[in-house]
Amino acid sequence: MKTPELCEVDLRRRLIREQRDFYGRPNLNGIDYVEVSEDQYSLRIYFLGKAPKPISAKNIVITGGRRITGIQVVDIDVCRMSGKDLDDCLTVTVDKWGDFSDYTLRFVELDKRGYPTNRPMRGFDRRFAQIVFSFKVGCPSDLDCLAESACVPAPLPQPDINYLAKDYTSFRQIILDRLSLIMPDWRERHVPDIGIALVEVLAYSADYLSYYQDAVATEAYIDTARQRISIRRHARLVDYRMHEGCNARAWVFVETRGGQVTLKMSEVAFIAGLKNAATESAGVLMREGLRLLNPDPQKYQVFEPMGCEDLTLTEAHNIIPIYTWGDFDCCLPQGATSATLVDEYLKDPPSPDDGYDQDKSGKTQKQPVTPKYKSKQQQQHAEPKRKLNLRPGDVLIFEEVISPRTGEAADIDLTHRHPVLLTKVTQDKDDLTDQPVVEIEWATEDALPFPLCISTTGSAPDCEKLENVSIARGNIVLVDHGRTIGGKVIDDQDDEDVGTVPLQESLSECGNASCTPEVTIVPGRFRPGLKQGPLTFSEQV
Repeated sequence: MKTPELCEVDLRRRLIREQRDFYGRPNLNGIDYVEVSEDQYSLRIYFLGKAPKPISAKNIVITGGRRITGIQVVDIDVCRMSGKDLDDCLTVTVDKWGDFSDYTLRFVELDKRGYPTNRPMRGFDRRFAQIVFSFKVGCPSDLDCLAESACVPAPLPQPDINYLAKDYTSFRQIILDRLSLIMPDWRERHVPDIGIALVEVLAYSADYLSYYQDAVATEAYIDTARQRISIRRHARLVDYRMHEGCNARAWVFVETRGGQVTLKMSEVAFIAGLKNAATESAGVLMREGLRLLNPDPQKYQVFEPMGCEDLTLTEAHNIIPIYTWGDFDCCLPQGATSATLVDEYLKDPPSPDDGYDQDKSGKTQKQPVTPKYKSKQQQQHAEPKRKLNLRPGDVLIFEEVISPRTGEAADIDLTHRHPVLLTKVTQDKDDLTDQPVVEIEWATEDALPFPLCISTTGSAPDCEKLENVSIARGNIVLVDHGRTIGGKVIDDQDDEDVGTVPLQESLSECGNASCTPEVTIVPGRFRPGLKQGPLTFSEQV
């Protein structure tokens, strides 16, 4: 099985070689490397130990290739070494050689009819049951064979350039700043100086041209218009009514304690920057308490959960380590859409079948109950429950928690946070260490936009081994910015009264004393204002 983790320190090979059963035989095997002959019709496969005895040509499958595909194994020859410390090899003869692209050689199981399946061959470690090779590895090439590192360092910050300069003063300052870089010896700033005079002439010309650009050319096109009213008018020409936009949304991680907690979306709200004894926990308020507290929107930002369905939070989802299969110096590359998470087994309480019972007070006491023994086969298939309860549709956030250089939480890169929507969750187990794991996948639209470091070696002189540099977090809630006032969504407050349009009377003279003047009622100037603000516009999910 191909895994997305890329590790520079390969420790799993040594663990497989050292793993032994009760009789001193190796538990697992794997492919160490592959050599291609000069005629490209023969492949020599070296194992991580001794070659398996029940092996045939059908157990070997070669896939891949662009122009040349469907390569079949014709014959095999096992090279068994007499020494215990010497590894066996296998010579494989194929019917045709491949092209310059990469191929994958796998050892798989056979079904009842003798056809290859997708399952790794029994006795092979899943990390080393396949290997990627090329038939043209011995051909001369002018390409650099150095593999590109997946953990690319972050680019250096670029100098800030002010593209918002649109008036005389800002143009003059930009020109002077540029001259200070290219002409550091020129420090004259007096007005009569010829250099200052030229700078001011250029700033005046730029300001003059900028006026026409903003007043005419900028607002004439949708791509360059800066005012919202201009965009609305352009959209109205094609019979499209532009709405008022949408408020900001964010993913919020809720840390919980005490097993599982049910969070009622219709009764809670999140507030940033508030530290008050009225808060039930850091940043979380009941909406009734939020109404009574009535925080100042200029100082505190309120976020409300989206959706009305209750969310079940689990303490085990607060911090979920990423599994590296025993290797070190690993990272998830940019564009990854799958990962392996560390799981744990739950310790079940004693049941009545084990000779325990509970009295009326709830205390567990030893009872003389005859235990029910299970067969060895039933004990192997009865796997205990696990702590992680991830499902497709859940949202996880991959986050860097310590710096990969210093190992300090204060030096982390805050941009190394990325949410993903799970599309597939599979419970699995490492056969080498019996560690329970969870295989997760997400869509390509949520692929990692940056390489995520998992374990690394710190900077000198300590060179400390840093593990769990990045982790996954569950218990994620989607919230939007703003507080709903009025109606039955948040509280029972009445809608805010904005007043009525004033009336202004207009008398018309008829020119005759006996004529009754005509009275025309026109609306007055009406500018309503909200008592609570500012205002934001919300949209459904």
